[in-house]
Amino acid sequence: MTNKKAIIKFVTLIIIVAGAFFAFRYTPLSQYTQKEELLYLLAQFREHWWGPVGFIIIYGVGCAFAFPGSILTLCGGAIFGVVWGSAYNILASNLGATLAFLMARYFGRDFVAKLMKGRIESFDEKVADNGFRFIFTLRLIPLVPFVGLNFGSGLSRIKYRDYLLGSVLGMLPGTFIYTYFADALLSGVTGSGQKAMTNLIIASALLILISLVPTIYKKFKK
Repeated sequence: MTNKKAIIKFVTLIIIVAGAFFAFRYTPLSQYTQKEELLYLLAQFREHWWGPVGFIIIYGVGCAFAFPGSILTLCGGAIFGVVWGSAYNILASNLGATLAFLMARYFGRDFVAKLMKGRIESFDEKVADNGFRFIFTLRLIPLVPFVGLNFGSGLSRIKYRDYLLGSVLGMLPGTFIYTYFADALLSGVTGSGQKAMTNLIIASALLILISLVPTIYKKFKK
């Protein structure tokens, strides 16, 4: 029978996530779920030496509390450009992924482990045995929810080492492309000329290409 401590910890996790959802939906914080407002706020960080650190912290903590990482990634590209934006986005997204993983592991793993029986338990073991490949593959698929995978991995038996390495390597292509797309889009809006349009077309093509990676991989494997 599931012990009382595990239940309390799991309920705490639910309250934290639900509270964050409520705050970002029904309080003044909701304005920052809009790309324009969030971009305006974060753009001010660029004027200060501590701006990148502030951006990384906000991104990381935001993801830990179920804030959509894709919006923050686009903001990072628009504010800091391709090179530094990609670097900051990689650091920030993995910080957020780690915080969410550890939160789910501490508050929810014991409860979930008590509930897993039979086939579910066997599936959990298989995922843990192939943790790196599992995470790496799912990180390459843009349609897989970033926040959901963070918390789901923490609730599973996947080792943190496999999770972190799979996340870092798996998110590199997508993070760079989203950052490049945001920078190209901003350049196309604020600038002019053939170069801005060319970069935007390339970025759009890369976004489409990365969405096809899982399909290409399956065909190649066969």
